[in-house]
Amino acid sequence: MKYENKFLEYFSKLQLFTTGDAKRYLSRLGASEGYSRLLLHNLVKARKLERLSKGVYTFSRNEAVSGFAFRPFYYGAEYAMTIRKIWTQQSIPTIFTKSKANPGIRTVAGIKVLIRRIAPSAFFGFEFLKYSGIFVPVAVPEKIVLDLVYFRIRVDEETLSNLMNLVDAETLGSYAARLGSFYAKRIENIIGEERKSL
Repeated sequence: MKYENKFLEYFSKLQLFTTGDAKRYLSRLGASEGYSRLLLHNLVKARKLERLSKGVYTFSRNEAVSGFAFRPFYYGAEYAMTIRKIWTQQSIPTIFTKSKANPGIRTVAGIKVLIRRIAPSAFFGFEFLKYSGIFVPVAVPEKIVLDLVYFRIRVDEETLSNLMNLVDAETLGSYAARLGSFYAKRIENIIGEERKSL
């Protein structure tokens, strides 16, 4: 196709892009809207390009890119502990999103991911970290604890101890208060159990 090489040269440097990005770039080269749709279709069919979600594409085979299909999002729970080296287990990307994506295990660009929907009021407590060569939003240790409670995810005692060593009790308390009294009480119990084990 006439503009394919220029397209590949430009977009292969990006972690992800949208259909709109492709249309704008190709229209500047003189291509029609139909051409851009056909080019994207052909590249996906030839497995040169991965479709992350409707209108979002990537040339990357990096699993850390998968969350961008569910923006706004952050990586939390088990995957955040992997990124932060709190434990050594490898886990599938756990994507926390307030988008309307269906929760559960899905395959995105050939990568299994776990989608967890979270209330807008609980969508906080993350920062951008460099992982696998890109900057991704990752839950801070205090938010990992809250998300484990929120979704009733159990981890072994050693992992919980490693996690709690990174937690600032004051920040954890203020985060728990934002979620309500149920979470504040559960967090008090977890902190109490941790103190007993020391």
